[in-house]
Amino acid sequence: MNRKKEMKKTVYKILQEDEYARGDDNYLILRVVQELEPSIAGTAFSNVMQQLSFRGISLEGITRSRRKFLEEYPELKVEKAEKARREKEEEYYLEYSKHVPNIY
Repeated sequence: MNRKKEMKKTVYKILQEDEYARGDDNYLILRVVQELEPSIAGTAFSNVMQQLSFRGISLEGITRSRRKFLEEYPELKVEKAEKARREKEEEYYLEYSKHVPNIY
């Protein structure tokens, strides 16, 4: 099976089963690595990062699959995480707007 398709299938399976993975990218990445490459899951971080690229696993691909999954199944979004993200964006916007000079 194509590695990208295998990774996407694994991400979708994890997201359907585990609500916590829907709101936390780091936890989702950990679960995907444990599922696809259990032999490297318990090793040092630097070793894991080196091995992932050699084995065709992309962190960006995992998070991209999560976003696509949540677009396809919006009812499974974690509302608390979504609300926190929106509040952070609003806070950033308000802070940024204070420092932008008004040009007329």
